[in-house]
Amino acid sequence: MKFDQGRVSGLDTVRAIAALSVVFAHLVGPSLPGIAKYIFTGHPAVIAFFVVSGFCIHYPYRSRALPAMPFLAGRFIRIVPPAAVAFLLAQTMGIRSYNPIDGFILWSVVCEAIYYCLYPLILPVARRTGWPLLILMSTVASYAVTIGLGSDQHGNAQIYGPQLNWVVGLPSWLIGCYLAQNLDRLRLPGSVWVWRAVTAGTASVLYWATANTPAGFYLTMMPFSVLAACWILSEIKNASERGPIRRLEEIGTACFSIYLVHIIAATAVEWFVTPPIVVCALSLGLIYPFYRWIEKPCHKAARNAKTWFDTPPVSVA
Repeated sequence: MKFDQGRVSGLDTVRAIAALSVVFAHLVGPSLPGIAKYIFTGHPAVIAFFVVSGFCIHYPYRSRALPAMPFLAGRFIRIVPPAAVAFLLAQTMGIRSYNPIDGFILWSVVCEAIYYCLYPLILPVARRTGWPLLILMSTVASYAVTIGLGSDQHGNAQIYGPQLNWVVGLPSWLIGCYLAQNLDRLRLPGSVWVWRAVTAGTASVLYWATANTPAGFYLTMMPFSVLAACWILSEIKNASERGPIRRLEEIGTACFSIYLVHIIAATAVEWFVTPPIVVCALSLGLIYPFYRWIEKPCHKAARNAKTWFDTPPVSVA
């Protein structure tokens, strides 16, 4: 496979599947009977997001210099305003568990922000030592936190607060960087459907294990990120050979809004209707205005900010 420095097809398919998995896990999964409730998974999908994020951040800078100020300006304008608006909406509606300290959803956005800040420091180190060493070191640190501190009764992997959650997720993010660095030379056996099935099946098994055994997400998400990277590579390979899945690619462009807003939208919908499948469908419909009027303008503002910072000042004679 050969790729240029532009957009890599297939990533938005991964984003769409992961975002929808989180939505279904939160809004539909709990109402399903028996083991069916484990079909849709939330935390493994977030781990897949981390791998994708590491890939997307590093891919443009595989072989060129990183302009730190334009990079950081673009990334923070891209994610902070939508997250802040979502937080304010949630607090207005009384969703106190929607917060960046000890709640859900926003914990991963805090991790992303930390990874963006660390990337200008990580990149020169990786170029000297290689990504595998950094992944190994971060894995040791991740398990030092999770094994040393344990988990709650649910086996969660994001209970360590903003000070340490990023440490637990860092290996997954760095694996995404490694995937980006080596995309041209990595090969996978099997079809994309095999990798989709194996990844989805493994995520469901890990969800079941988290709920029913001592082997919670806090122990299993690092190995799962390796599988997620293989799935992501298979989607990229499939898109390059057969073309992307257009509908999923379109959904994937709004994945951040889907991830941020689905609980808020569901809370609003449940004021009027309660069947989970109806709540889920209507909630997905309510997400588009947020994407159109909040997230999408931030995309444009982030691009403009990067361009402004990249443009050298004009000297006046």
